[in-house]
Amino acid sequence: MNFKILSFNWHEPYLCLLAQLGYEFQIVEPEVAPGHYRRWDENMRPVPENVRLITMTTAQEMLELGEFDLIIAHNIKDLITVKDYSLPKIIVFHNCLTTEIELGKAKVNRNEYLEKIDFLLEGVQKVFISEKKRQDWGANGEVILPGLDIADYGGYRGERERVLQVGNMLQERDLMMGYSVSKKIVGDHPLTTLGLNRNLPESRLSKGFQDLIEHFRSSRVFINTTVEEFEDGYNLSMLEAMATGMPVISSGNKSSPIEDGKNGYISNDLEYLNQRIDFLLSNPEEARKLGEKAKETVQEKFPLTRFLQSWRNVIEKSALDYLERTGINLNNTHKPFKEKIRKNILMDFVSYPATTAYFLERAFRQKHNVITCGSQLNDQIIKLWNLEDLNWEITPQDIYRSNTTLLQKVMEDLPEGWKPDFYLWVETGLSDIPKDLGDFDMPKACYLIDTHIHFERHLEIAQNFDFVFLAQKAYVQQMLKAGIENVMWLPLACDPEIHGKVEADKEFDVGFVGSITSTPDRRRNLLERLRKQFDLKPQRKFMNEMAEHYSKAHIIFNNAINNDLNMRVFEALCSGSLLVTDSALGSGLDELFQNKKHLIIYKDEDLEETVSHYLQNNEDRERISNEGRKEVLARHTYEHRTEAMISFLNDTILNAEKEILGPMNEKPISYYENVRNDLIPLIPNDARCILEIGCGTGRTGQELKKRNGAFVAGIELNPIAANLAKDVLDDVIQGDIATIDLPYTAGSFDCIIFADVLEHLVDPLSVLMKVRPLLKNQGTVVTSIPNVQFHGVIHQLIEGNWTYEKEGILDETHLRFFTYKEIEKMFVKAGYGIHAVEEVMDPQYEKISLNNTSALNFGRTQIKDLSQEEIKRFFVFQYLISAKPINVNENEVNGMSQRGETLFKIDSILLEASKASDTGEHETARKLYEEVIQLSPGNAQAMIGMGNTYMKLQLPEKAESYFELVCLKDPNNSKAWQGLGLLALHKSDIKKADISFNKSLESDPENDKALCGLGMLRINREDLEGAVEYFCRALEVNPDNISAYKFLLEISYKLERFEEIEKYLSQFMELHPGNINMLFALAGVQYKLGKLEESITNLECILALDPQHESGLKLLDTAKSDLVPSK
Repeated sequence: MNFKILSFNWHEPYLCLLAQLGYEFQIVEPEVAPGHYRRWDENMRPVPENVRLITMTTAQEMLELGEFDLIIAHNIKDLITVKDYSLPKIIVFHNCLTTEIELGKAKVNRNEYLEKIDFLLEGVQKVFISEKKRQDWGANGEVILPGLDIADYGGYRGERERVLQVGNMLQERDLMMGYSVSKKIVGDHPLTTLGLNRNLPESRLSKGFQDLIEHFRSSRVFINTTVEEFEDGYNLSMLEAMATGMPVISSGNKSSPIEDGKNGYISNDLEYLNQRIDFLLSNPEEARKLGEKAKETVQEKFPLTRFLQSWRNVIEKSALDYLERTGINLNNTHKPFKEKIRKNILMDFVSYPATTAYFLERAFRQKHNVITCGSQLNDQIIKLWNLEDLNWEITPQDIYRSNTTLLQKVMEDLPEGWKPDFYLWVETGLSDIPKDLGDFDMPKACYLIDTHIHFERHLEIAQNFDFVFLAQKAYVQQMLKAGIENVMWLPLACDPEIHGKVEADKEFDVGFVGSITSTPDRRRNLLERLRKQFDLKPQRKFMNEMAEHYSKAHIIFNNAINNDLNMRVFEALCSGSLLVTDSALGSGLDELFQNKKHLIIYKDEDLEETVSHYLQNNEDRERISNEGRKEVLARHTYEHRTEAMISFLNDTILNAEKEILGPMNEKPISYYENVRNDLIPLIPNDARCILEIGCGTGRTGQELKKRNGAFVAGIELNPIAANLAKDVLDDVIQGDIATIDLPYTAGSFDCIIFADVLEHLVDPLSVLMKVRPLLKNQGTVVTSIPNVQFHGVIHQLIEGNWTYEKEGILDETHLRFFTYKEIEKMFVKAGYGIHAVEEVMDPQYEKISLNNTSALNFGRTQIKDLSQEEIKRFFVFQYLISAKPINVNENEVNGMSQRGETLFKIDSILLEASKASDTGEHETARKLYEEVIQLSPGNAQAMIGMGNTYMKLQLPEKAESYFELVCLKDPNNSKAWQGLGLLALHKSDIKKADISFNKSLESDPENDKALCGLGMLRINREDLEGAVEYFCRALEVNPDNISAYKFLLEISYKLERFEEIEKYLSQFMELHPGNINMLFALAGVQYKLGKLEESITNLECILALDPQHESGLKLLDTAKSDLVPSK
């Protein structure tokens, strides 16, 4: 895979290490204060060729266009910046949380902070640069130690009798860097300090990377004093010094790679270390010896190859996990239904708000991947069903399906790699099931609502489904008796976000929402009786308007039809008003709620008396209504119903996908647990990165890891074995090697193993060709292959038999058969040369070989004139082969790696389109985006890209149509609404921009960028008070929103009102105590507020860090002169 990665410039040396992965990196130079950016410092490292420096504005534009494959964040602030973008994300934890809190003077509560950022880390791959960091954060993730190539360093001379210390803000970060300890250790010895250290006059920045290396080479000894409580026993500078060949003097730290007297000196005895410095300054030869051992330590414990391979694995895993979370399974791997946490659900219903289907879809989307198909409510039905008061947007389904559209057409329109785990048809009273539903071999479920009205029709529908969910309990047994299997009662429910309590005054006695017939019936008669005695308000309302109506009523009346358990029961309880309902015998109402605890059950003859009693008894009414609301929220929301449905399916489906995983899966698990000790000697001892195809449960790889600590990856078809292998190998992919796209780059492995695998493949030649690019130069393929020329097989064949067996050469799972000559041909065609062969022999051969015979008898047949080598091949049971690629050049490797279908075809086209757009080839970009839309209808990235392209082509109307289409297909797409808002702002359509930004907030109420957009609109309207409110809200959501600070600060000075900005600037400084620019802004605000002493304190802090801060000096003089008269 090749990736285009977005990251942030907080650590140039680490970014340069990542750049060696070879991927394309776009690095944001982040804004650290209004108008101030952390620029790339070439004194630390030159910018690598595959790194491009960009602004955050450019990054956001590229994110909107879908140009990035992945994001690597280096702190929580980075994650906040990109939280609204749906992409694979990785965060690198460079520091301990404990350290960050202590450096911030412990003003942050650890547990509160972790709870606050928990939502940001959801679905984000975590990487820790050490085990200490991982344990301190208390989170799961990959530990990837730094890696160096010692060939890039070396050349130590040590002629300068000086101690070298490297680090930034050593004094300010004393608690972790141990600067005060280092002073005691160094004592009076000559010291050179490199780094940004404003309080250390003798310190300076290196003049570039070569200058840093030269200091490593020329200085005699390196000192490291990182404090064990807060930091690892090493940092990148120390490892670079060791890689150069410098000896290290280190204070005690359990995680230090220094061993006292072996590759340096380490101790908690500071006097001892001072003496060791003296010793090394006086003994250059001893320094060189220790330095050579230090270099070996880096090569052994911090190899660059392991760093890069681990990062490749994390990046590729992050991308594949992201695709899996969104339902895309490009590797076509199988996972049992129950093990899939996020299901892919294809829902089929008519888009009609206020129906169960609508609420179910909303609930399913919280935890699963949903694609909807069907038509939508039309004007004719709205009029016919008296739905004119339905004030709710009716959105089209993801894929249109009319009553005559076949399911086959829907399946063809699904995104590539998106395969339903089950199909769910939900009754709306407006659609039929697809005529070809039975043609599809996937779990099929239906949810039937009005069975109390349409039992016969529902019975007919149910026969087409594997699983039947009924809203009406009374008909479950009748369905089962009729021969329908897997029937479950699934009552209706409420959606708290729509049906929840509205804070409103009680305005009338009794409320009712529902249909009332024009002819007298039980419901009409009961309502007429209530109207005569009470203030009754019957309405035809829906969704949130219905909830508001309920909330204004003291009592809500409900009446069942045919004893159904209707939606009104749950929706009324959710509103928080008292529900008075009939018993609906047999409906299950009494199993879900208790009379006089959660609701009130009336008898027709006592209706008025019951209502009157609870209108007069406020305390009882409020107690019961509160208990009812608690109960329905705790157990009867649509989220509860979807969980129940999934649980039922998990427990019932034995083989949901009903895929044939291949005959190998018929083997007992013990088949996959063998250690191939016969193959291990063929694997080179210096193989550090190994891939085993058909790794089973990983036992062979586990042995290889013991041998030399190698990195071992595995690919395994059997999902159970693959899951077990994940416990012992470094990386495991479950899938078919013949069909999956391999997530490894060219030259990744020293050795690839095929242990009894090639004979199980349909096309083993193609697989050998497929993996060849993954081998490093002089890499090796090791394989074991049964010999079909074996005399036992030949004997059977001559007798007319070819009988498959459970194991052996004629194993019933073997698809291909080989003689040694055929093995040679296959390897040559695949581009390998066999350089070692071992033979697993039949013990009978020893006896045959002593006879010097040239003929073999097979029953009635004799084969004559055989050489000894030819005879030998009839007694080989299995060949163990070691082979290497031949005549491989870079172009050939690249050509091979491009064979087959690319894993990210759509992303590649999107990348090409964005490049065309960047170079001004807008028409080319438009065609490429159009191609993506043809491949993946509804692809939001492509449509947004199309919209942006049309904007560049100065066709805003067309651009607007694409943004609107995204919003129409996904009204919750916050980015699309943002696009419309930006377009409207560009066109000075303030009203539409306002609407669009508000829509964005409806989808994501914590979208601080949308809040800022609304703040800017208020500025345009000269509504500064309104702007303040929005910028304050943005800062409540994201305390690091620099734009919000900038605008709020400007407005504060215009309004001469500084209380709000002081609050948020103070909050910012608690999180970022070293930010000089924001501290100056705070000092200025405090000066304006008359808080002169606080302002002076902060200004003095600024000048301690930057004595030449001109503005700080001026303001300090002014504040001091104002302070004297006031005293």
